[in-house]
Amino acid sequence: MQLPQRLVASTLIAMLGMLAALVPSSEAATSSGLACEKRAARELRACGNTVARQHLKCVKSTGALCAETDAKISASLAKLAGNVLRDCPDGTTIAAAGYGAALTPAGLVDRLQEACVSESMSLAARAFGGPHAAARTAADATGKACLDNAFNQGRTMIDYAYWQRSACLQSAHAGRSCDPAKIAERIAAKQSRVASAVARRCTDLSALVAVSAPIFAQRGADQGECLVPTAHGDTAPLSLACGPRASVTLPARGVSTQIVLDSDVWGTRCGDGSAYAFSIHPAPIGQPLERVVVFTQGGGQCIDGPGCAATPADLFESLSESLPEVGILSSTAATNPFQNWTKVYLPYCTQDSHGGGGIVNAFTEKTVYRYGAVNLRAAMRWVRDALWAQMDASDPEGFRPDRLTVLFSGSSAGGAGVQLNYHYILDDLRWVHSTLLPDSALGLDNGTGATALRAQLVKGATTPGWGGLAIMPPYCFADQCGEGWNTFMFAMVPRLKATPEQQVLSLTNQLDATQRSVGQFANNAAFINTLRTRYCEQRGTVGLHAYLPDSQPQVHGNINDNSRYNFVVTGGILMRDWIYQAMIDPDGVVDRVGEGLTSINGVQPFPCDVGSPSGAFVDGITPGM
Repeated sequence: MQLPQRLVASTLIAMLGMLAALVPSSEAATSSGLACEKRAARELRACGNTVARQHLKCVKSTGALCAETDAKISASLAKLAGNVLRDCPDGTTIAAAGYGAALTPAGLVDRLQEACVSESMSLAARAFGGPHAAARTAADATGKACLDNAFNQGRTMIDYAYWQRSACLQSAHAGRSCDPAKIAERIAAKQSRVASAVARRCTDLSALVAVSAPIFAQRGADQGECLVPTAHGDTAPLSLACGPRASVTLPARGVSTQIVLDSDVWGTRCGDGSAYAFSIHPAPIGQPLERVVVFTQGGGQCIDGPGCAATPADLFESLSESLPEVGILSSTAATNPFQNWTKVYLPYCTQDSHGGGGIVNAFTEKTVYRYGAVNLRAAMRWVRDALWAQMDASDPEGFRPDRLTVLFSGSSAGGAGVQLNYHYILDDLRWVHSTLLPDSALGLDNGTGATALRAQLVKGATTPGWGGLAIMPPYCFADQCGEGWNTFMFAMVPRLKATPEQQVLSLTNQLDATQRSVGQFANNAAFINTLRTRYCEQRGTVGLHAYLPDSQPQVHGNINDNSRYNFVVTGGILMRDWIYQAMIDPDGVVDRVGEGLTSINGVQPFPCDVGSPSGAFVDGITPGM
């Protein structure tokens, strides 16, 4: 496929060279740039619609999305490449079209092809219950028809939101009129029509995929908006909420900077109503920006008025937080294998396990803003847009979401939060080379439904709830999904390993008083025995791995603790090295499990052969270190 494309490009380059001699160079550059921009925009639209329609056909006939090798999809991608290379043959033309100065024709084609494929995959995940179409598979005939219609309506929403803006930009860049306000009105009206069209065929879309028809339409509109800066290097005079823009710039590299998000712009808010802030430490100059460690802070939960009133005030704000130079976030410790990665620190200020969907709990004793997931996702979009601008400006390949390698981690309530939001990273942001690392966040059920109750609160099934239904994975939002091991994890398994990095690295000390208390276990033995039973049930499942030290005394939180992260050895490997090796060789991960603690009254051995020797450490510190 590559040889014919390059022959076509060579012929066109020669023709353009002859034409350039007949017109002034500045005029020729402007003309070729406009042609390149127009071609890129139109080819992305055509490819996106073709691929989406083909996926819908495959789902209706086979119950699954088309294979990567599907002939029609491959032909559409090849057509995009040939046509774009014809009108965007060299760096000069690319620059004249308004793209990043470093972007190459091949880089432009790659980003357009990735967007063409991503558009349909994100929509399918939202409409069918993940990329594995779990919700559609489980639905009856009426439910399937509902979801198929939702997918098709979503495609039209994405296309409309994208093309209205794209056509406006093409007009503006050609010297004609472009009215952003009028475009916004049209898109809002279309969004309303799509929501109505989805609702007409669906009694309750949220019962199938956890989102209502209006939210479904909104996300389609947002997706269409994000395609605009992919196809257009220059997005003026539009004001977009996605992609490179003056209001989102990457701070100095190699140092930590706090970013305060404007609540009016991002919709973010801490529990006390104050602005949400997070920190970013971009990789030092000379190191790849696109290798990213995200750490999500923990800090418990408060459920009712008395409990929230008794919670310290500093757990409801984030402005006083800064990126801690400890454990996996250290940029000074040469022993940290993630030392030179871009680091993002997400404080916790909503007491909702980063699962709040943006509602207010007005208790008699205290008012709490439950915006946990809103804050997390806004911060991730900010990071995306900052990296987007920087990579477009300095990298020949430019920004593509699939260029990022991301370790999405958190401890305690932060670990629960990254589990709840992992599907957003993979499906909405399309950071497909991302690994989930929940630390000290098993969510074990003691058999009385305690964890299920917490899940109800997260998804807003009780009053007042946290408004979290719409943020939960469309393939696991029942009450039982509050249990990380095993209900939630097993629901996630069918969509893992689409890339080698898509896997879960569960990490926890087996003796953990905090998790035991939260899960309402009677004693240490009950918690440890349940953990061991649950581990054996999932051991060997593709995409699920565990690092389970058996330290004494009680330990809660590991990767944000220097002594734990740097010195704990389990199964012959340091904790930090096990995590890093899982990132650089994701298909070679081996579980590491400590088999001690049987001296504790009532603790039983693992009911399976874990095949991992106990770690050599005392109180979490490796002897001799």
